[in-house]
Amino acid sequence: MSHLHLNILASLTPSRTNLSKESSPIAPETDTLARESDVIVSTNVTSNAEYKGFFVYVISSIALAIWIAWTILPERILENYLSIYYYPDKYWSLALPSYSLMLMVFIYVGLALYNTEVKTLPLDDIRNFVDEYSSNPGSNLDNSEAMIQASIDYIHKAPSGVWDLPITLVNEVLYTDDYESC
Repeated sequence: MSHLHLNILASLTPSRTNLSKESSPIAPETDTLARESDVIVSTNVTSNAEYKGFFVYVISSIALAIWIAWTILPERILENYLSIYYYPDKYWSLALPSYSLMLMVFIYVGLALYNTEVKTLPLDDIRNFVDEYSSNPGSNLDNSEAMIQASIDYIHKAPSGVWDLPITLVNEVLYTDDYESC
């Protein structure tokens, strides 16, 4: 068995003839379509990404093991058997995770309050109903009566797209009995 030599590297290494365009299973049109599509495929993946991830995994595992050992082991074992004399008080082994957790809770609540109190528009602000991206049915028409009629037609017919409706028309349809008069 020791005299058997396998040339694995030669079989795994692509030759120049394998990389030619003639033998490529992918047609050049497919490559052009892939380049012109709106789906972006990242090619900026470094060759060492898996090594970096494994390194972070190993370092975090070692840090967790040291933290658990510092938390669980009594002081006499740390000092007499492991010769570790300088270490923080055991209070910090529970205080740091607790402070971190509470900080995350405060940040979550703070961001929710900020979004509610600062970023939310007042109820009487017109930007709640209309903005620069609004697309009303008949918005390409110059006559305001034609725009209103296009909106009414849009309400009572099957839509061919997504449009915004003027809030006055919505209120009139929802809250009056004679909305067909408009």
